[in-house]
Amino acid sequence: MPEIPEVEAFKSYIKSHCMNKPIADISISAAKIIHGVSPATFKKTIIDNKFTHIERRGKFLIIKLAKLNKYVVMHFGLTGSVHCTKEDATVRFSAVRFIFKNHTVLHFKSIRKFGKIWLVSDPDKIKTLRTMGPDALALTQKEFKAILEKNGSRNIKAVLMDQAKIAGIGNEYADEILFQAHIDPHHSIKQLSGAQLGALYRHMKSVLRYATSVQKKAIKHVSAGEFFSKEDRKMFKSSYMQAHRHIDMICPKNRKHRLKTATIAGRTTYYCPIDQV
Repeated sequence: MPEIPEVEAFKSYIKSHCMNKPIADISISAAKIIHGVSPATFKKTIIDNKFTHIERRGKFLIIKLAKLNKYVVMHFGLTGSVHCTKEDATVRFSAVRFIFKNHTVLHFKSIRKFGKIWLVSDPDKIKTLRTMGPDALALTQKEFKAILEKNGSRNIKAVLMDQAKIAGIGNEYADEILFQAHIDPHHSIKQLSGAQLGALYRHMKSVLRYATSVQKKAIKHVSAGEFFSKEDRKMFKSSYMQAHRHIDMICPKNRKHRLKTATIAGRTTYYCPIDQV
């Protein structure tokens, strides 16, 4: 699922290609992706409108429209992404197409159709946004530690992925953050020392910032924005688990060690049983 780095890349991409351009038409091939209004109302509202402002909140993009004080809110589900093409291009898995008057198209791709697009007058009408915790990149160390200490009996990976506690981190980067901090993902928060919590905070910031820089490059080079593919993973430096999970399962910290998997917090978790303690 796209997390902070990918959604930041989507934001930057849309900002570069789609802002303040009149929208001539909307094409919807997967109606279930549209929420908040009917597909017909969605099209009627957006045609002849423009995107004027875009921001990210957690794993969501919020796009302000020029007219009618409305917002387009995007969530990418498990496999979503965005891709811009010329009007006559065919794009696989394109579920919603924003067709601009300059004959370019923004494709909202959703391979398994789990992505969602809302049209709302207030983004906080969407329950997940209304109940979302603070963004991982906005947290101070003091705020981060306070959240963890309030959830001391819970598993550390589960809390990192809990959008009501900390917004924007999912399965892939929770694993990476724990790996870089040398913390076993099986631990509960109360098993961690103050030094480990400090390391976790620092690596949360550094992993998300570095991965964001990688994914902003990837969206320009990876075919149609296919994130977490083998080609995408090759863009990460070799000291990152991203460069090895699903590929060679070699621990980046010691080539003699092998990564393992376990089901933690309901998700397949990659970790090194020797380097993460």
